[in-house]
Amino acid sequence: MLDDPVALLARDTRGLLRATATAGAQVREMVELTAESGALRLAAGGAPRSLVVAGDSEAGYGAPLLSALAGRHSSCPVLRLGSGVLPNWIGAADLVVVAGLDRDRDGELAILTDAAARRGTALLGVGRAGSALHERCTWARAPFVAVPAERSEGSALWSLLTPMLLLAGELRLTDDDLAGSAAALDATADLCRPDGESFVNPAKLLTLQLGATLPVLVSDSPATAVVADRLRSGLARRAGIPSTLALLPEDIEDASAYLTGIWAPDSGERDIFRDRLDDAPPAMRVVTVRDEPAPDGRARETMRELLRRAEYAGVPVSDLVPEGATEGTDRIGRLAALIALTDFTCVYLGLAQNLQR
Repeated sequence: MLDDPVALLARDTRGLLRATATAGAQVREMVELTAESGALRLAAGGAPRSLVVAGDSEAGYGAPLLSALAGRHSSCPVLRLGSGVLPNWIGAADLVVVAGLDRDRDGELAILTDAAARRGTALLGVGRAGSALHERCTWARAPFVAVPAERSEGSALWSLLTPMLLLAGELRLTDDDLAGSAAALDATADLCRPDGESFVNPAKLLTLQLGATLPVLVSDSPATAVVADRLRSGLARRAGIPSTLALLPEDIEDASAYLTGIWAPDSGERDIFRDRLDDAPPAMRVVTVRDEPAPDGRARETMRELLRRAEYAGVPVSDLVPEGATEGTDRIGRLAALIALTDFTCVYLGLAQNLQR
């Protein structure tokens, strides 16, 4: 099925593969739209006391991604606001970004926008033109970046993230170049295209490895933890596959416990002299999400230890690497390549099971 591009595209009635492949184009498009909106003027006063991101599930990745890119020594914390009211401490010294395409949450986001405007916060909106969020931003005289109508909910991650990343760059919270990110996303889309054979297409290869397994998604930094969480969400939403997360070095013991639990191979499966033709597919697989070199020495050491334990337990390992990135690609470009790989993998898993989610 995976090596039949005609059958894949026939099943893809929602155009998910094409939408995923537009990630690089989304970045370039939103760079222009953000500049035209006047959103970058919000950086004129310097870094705020805090940067608060409120939004739907896709926009919500902005806060942990920006926080990871800014680093723990940043003078401006980046926080994610889930559903609910605006916290009492947010005021005129803060900057609030309200973003999303989810029509079911449009009214809630509009209420948050009203609350932020009444408190005098710096405010940026990102979403659909004509939405309640757009109207509230217009009323508050706050810049609004309109996402093009052809971008569909669930496949517009980079349309939502790009304005936040550009603003963070203007605020000197990050120093990453989005041009490299667009190139990395394009290169990954080319590697993961539907007519690529499974043995050279990293997304199809990972799809084959993850089918009918419980993935343990192990990351080695806050930045790669964002990628792992994106993969966890995609596995659930696109393919109905449960998974679990582990961030090293803190979660080394939790991750190791899975290797000897009910999903682990039994002693017979660990026998190196057994007839492997009789082996059932593995019930569990460790998936490492790494961006070399890991900034934390302890994380590198615990990753090596976890891989050693996985090998001893007979648990297979898949290693996610930013194959669409080239030498010299910056952090956000490498992370973009990893995210694109996970997005394609989840779409292929859903199509292989004939699920349209």
